[in-house]
Amino acid sequence: MTALEHRKRLPSADRREQILKVGAALFVERGYEAVTMGDIATALGISRPTIYSYFTSTEGVLDALLDERLDTLLTLLEPLLNTPPETEEGSNRIEAIFELLLRERDTFSLLHSGGGPTFRQRRHDFLNKIGQRLPLVPNPPGQEYATLLLIITTLLDSLVYRAANDPTVNATELARALQKFVQGGARELLQGSVDSVQSKG
Repeated sequence: MTALEHRKRLPSADRREQILKVGAALFVERGYEAVTMGDIATALGISRPTIYSYFTSTEGVLDALLDERLDTLLTLLEPLLNTPPETEEGSNRIEAIFELLLRERDTFSLLHSGGGPTFRQRRHDFLNKIGQRLPLVPNPPGQEYATLLLIITTLLDSLVYRAANDPTVNATELARALQKFVQGGARELLQGSVDSVQSKG
């Protein structure tokens, strides 16, 4: 242990949280693949052996961060995802989800701080969890509805990320436009599905 570490000795839980916080900041700033355990240790002013006593790799730091933060984000989204689609609140849920994700931009930016298989899978899993809990209409139909949810969650993902990282974007207008776009597209796609079923009948 260095003299600096001795002076700044922290309880184990606090040190672990400190490592996660600094790791997240570096991943977002530089990109996950460009950050090493040594970088995190240097930023904290601690030795690499100390950091390895908490995490064995940057992947371990990332997994802990995403497990914790994505669970928290899904908990925050829960009331919006549980709002019945036929209510006034339910009719504006896409706009509300957009705004919540944007407020949690640190977590969202972390989720996009790398491009490898781990990040792709994590993003897919997170968006699928949103889609699975996003009833837009009562008693939704089959494949067309699944396609609609894929379109919506993909748009949410890309547009929130753009709004979080592009200061020229008016996020409020973008959220409102996305809500209108989704409502119009949903009616068109789902009505087409109903018409198709009726014509076959």
